[in-house]
Order: sequence, then C-alpha cells, then structure tokens
Amino acid sequence: MTPGGDQDWRPGHAYVPGRTDRHPEGLFDRFKQGLDGIDPDGLHRTDAWRVGCRFLSEGYYWEAHEVLEALWMACPPNAPERLMVQAVIQRANAGLKAGMGRDRAAFRLTVAAEALAEEAFRRRGGAVMGLTLEDWAAGAGGGIESA
Repeated sequence: MTPGGDQDWRPGHAYVPGRTDRHPEGLFDRFKQGLDGIDPDGLHRTDAWRVGCRFLSEGYYWEAHEVLEALWMACPPNAPERLMVQAVIQRANAGLKAGMGRDRAAFRLTVAAEALAEEAFRRRGGAVMGLTLEDWAAGAGGGIESA
C-alpha cells in the first residue's frame, strides 16, 4: 500500500538510525503537499499535521519529524503555530533519542519542546494548532492525533 493521502497508512517499520533500514526517498512526500501559502488557521487540518502527530503517538518518531518538518517550514516566522510544530518535532526527536538509548539527549529535547510549547501558548493566549495546554500536558500523542 502507498501513502496516497490515506491517514491510516503506516510505513512497514519505524526507522531508527543505525538499527533499521531507512525509508526510500520521497515515501512521505504525499503528506507534505499543498502546504505553501496555506492560512495559518488551517495548518492543523492538513494531512502533514494529522499524519505527523499520529506517527508520533504511535512511536514512528523519525517519520513524524520527516512529515512535520515540511509543515514547520510552511508556518509563518515567529508565529505560535511554528513554535508548536517545532515543539512537537522536538518531542518526536526526544522519543527517537530515548529509543536509541540516548537518555540525556532525550531529556534535553523534552525540555526544549516544553519551552517551545509554553511560548506558543503564551503568544496565542489559548489553543495552538488545535491543541490546548491540557492536550500538550497529556504527553506525546495525547489529544494531538485528533486535533
């Protein structure tokens, strides 16, 4: 099965550098299309956000980062949305590092993710990318995949 925009699709394995095979180039491109010029208020409705967050909640950390990075690049500079996407990417990176046994790096990334999310919520004064503070506090994937 190919991605083809199907939000239920998953790769055959989670990529962990040095442990599993890397996915073919372009495997996730379908989820990253249509992001240029999108209204920031609609970013949380994109396939990139929904699939990236679902990957995160299911332990596909590298894959989440791969998809969400394109969304991060499409966000306006200094916008709360950009900070929140970066926070979720850092949370994914922390999960990947933890899975690789790099606990100090995972801790450092978790702290960075928390700071980014805190700043995003502060700037917005409420929910960002469909996430509330409670969703964020629920942890990786807590409420994110349904946003």
